[in-house]
Amino acid sequence: MNKKLVYLFALLGIMVMFAPACGDTDPCKDVDCGANGTCFEGVCVCNVGYEGGDCNTEWSEKFLGDYTAESSCNAGSTYQGTITRISESEIRINEYGGFSGANHIDVSVSLASASDVSATGIVVNVTNDGYNRKITGTGSISGKVITITATIDYNDGFPPETCTDVLTLD
Repeated sequence: MNKKLVYLFALLGIMVMFAPACGDTDPCKDVDCGANGTCFEGVCVCNVGYEGGDCNTEWSEKFLGDYTAESSCNAGSTYQGTITRISESEIRINEYGGFSGANHIDVSVSLASASDVSATGIVVNVTNDGYNRKITGTGSISGKVITITATIDYNDGFPPETCTDVLTLD
């Protein structure tokens, strides 16, 4: 057989063998996750405190403003308060529990798993509200409703009480 023909078949064989690799594309090539996320397999994985398809929405942003609430510890009555931003992953719930004055609790985002797109859980950071009340607990988020179950230790010699408060954003 002619040497040129052998080289031709060898060259064609090499081209066929490596041709499929040329068609592979990077699934993250056209995905922009901005400064708050990383692309993985074509999908943005957002840093804690950010969500959305491009990781540009702060978790805390959707809670800012006024709320109306009810507490299991004060059945039948409602109270109102405001929610302010501490950081992208932390909010301050003012007037929590219907206590007036400088009372507030600070809550942080809590992802059920690292792959969650949006947080549905919160953790009450141990809070001493200025009146020597210590408040701890957890909660959940569903749309514009935040439900928090917290234990309030009044530090007055009486046992702590556990209350469930349901806050509805206005």
